Amino acid sequence: MINLFFVGLGLIGGSLARNLKYFYEDIHIIAYDTNPDQLQRAHSMGIIDAMTTDYAYGLAQADIVIFATPVQTTTRYLKTMTAYPTRPGLIVTDTGSTKSTIQAFEAKLLEKNIHLVGGHPMAGSHKSGVLNAKKHLFENAYYILVYDLPENDAACETITTLLGHTRAKIISMTADEHDYITGIVSHVPHFIASSLVNLNAHYASNSDWVQQLAAGGFRDMTRIASSNPEMWRDISLENRQHILTIMKTFLTQFKEVIALLEQQDEKGLHQFFDNAKQYRDQLPNRSLGAMNSNFDLYVDIPDQSGAISQVLDLIHAHHISIRNLRILEVREDIYGALRISFKTASDRDAGRRALAPRFDTYIN
Repeated sequence: MINLFFVGLGLIGGSLARNLKYFYEDIHIIAYDTNPDQLQRAHSMGIIDAMTTDYAYGLAQADIVIFATPVQTTTRYLKTMTAYPTRPGLIVTDTGSTKSTIQAFEAKLLEKNIHLVGGHPMAGSHKSGVLNAKKHLFENAYYILVYDLPENDAACETITTLLGHTRAKIISMTADEHDYITGIVSHVPHFIASSLVNLNAHYASNSDWVQQLAAGGFRDMTRIASSNPEMWRDISLENRQHILTIMKTFLTQFKEVIALLEQQDEKGLHQFFDNAKQYRDQLPNRSLGAMNSNFDLYVDIPDQSGAISQVLDLIHAHHISIRNLRILEVREDIYGALRISFKTASDRDAGRRALAPRFDTYIN
């Protein structure tokens, strides 16, 4: 029997616990959360075997500890971990979006025979809390495991095996590499999206059309700006060095574009747009077309045979026309595994009503 100790039991922690409890008979899950309601709900749903309000007790029982808490909270726990009695060979992992601060404790913990392998499941939902936990939340999502010391190779293999039934795409890298890459593909783009929204808000008082016309492609392009501001404040501070470096590069590039415009450099402007087009067209899982003004419905479905057919059958049975259908394989910051685009808002609303009895649906 393997004893798992979850610290934090919101959407991510609850979904991971739910998956592990469903697929493994030889694990015993104890959970600790500062919100006792989360524990009660998880216990009543059968997601965990036991709950505790005594962190030290749960830690002492654990073979594996999973911190599903904000990064700054996790670091506070890691700072004091060696002061508590723990089982020999304890494995510790987390679910945070930045890794260098976490992995700074790796060597210190290893001195006490505690093996730290950081984790970052790139999945989520606009809904929070254990009540919205889903065992299939991580399907097709990238799940990054992070460690720097070879002494933790075996611990990484154990975590990889444990996560097998999540059906996530598990990859490994160093903490610095993780934070650098996520800074490029996630953190700085979030700053840019939020800046574009703030720019729109700045000019909105000049004309009602500024906000009205932003409801189309602009809204889709800046979708990530609607994410939790507290979470992104913490991510920004935790990864500030990489973010600052990348943002300064972006600022330099933007100044070069300004110069092209001031000089009316047709060739340079064409090259700027063409370079961006060529690179973007080579990105994996690209969708056809530009940013259209679609009426999108996100459907949260398990990645299993026949699931999409059930959705389409329900849409067809209600004689609803759709414009496009896309399977969303990378699950971070999206609202479901399937995005259906309708021609009109009324079609989208009718589709939502048709699917509601069998599927969770969200409007972005």
